[in-house]
Amino acid sequence: MPRTIHLRTAVPGLILMVSLVLSSGCGGGGGDATKKVDVAAQVAALKGNSDAKEAALTELAAGGKNSSPAVNDIIPLLKDEDAVVRRLAAYALGQIGPAAKAAIPNLKAMLTETDINSVTAAVNAINSIDPSANDGVKIQNVTK
Repeated sequence: MPRTIHLRTAVPGLILMVSLVLSSGCGGGGGDATKKVDVAAQVAALKGNSDAKEAALTELAAGGKNSSPAVNDIIPLLKDEDAVVRRLAAYALGQIGPAAKAAIPNLKAMLTETDINSVTAAVNAINSIDPSANDGVKIQNVTK
């Protein structure tokens, strides 16, 4: 038997959820909503296993433009064997913003991946770093 959801009870929860997402700075692209991050400690963690890399990249992304000293340490992770690490590296670079411009060639190389999530992460990162760098970009070979 299908569950019935009453609009009266669902809407307040939905409004609360949207408010939380908007206030948390999601999709900030290196905007003003940045967290103070120990960049040196996170860069050291990038040399660990996949779980350590994922946690460090998440922290660096939360630091936004404050994490810009880590750009050169993040770029090699765009070629990591773990797809989640690659996507999080792209996301972190996008959150850092224009200071991550050196990553553009490596992000463009990700556009040839067959994983739609990796391609999406690369496109979003490029748009956050330098939107004009996506001019003429064609996305190919993407599967679900």
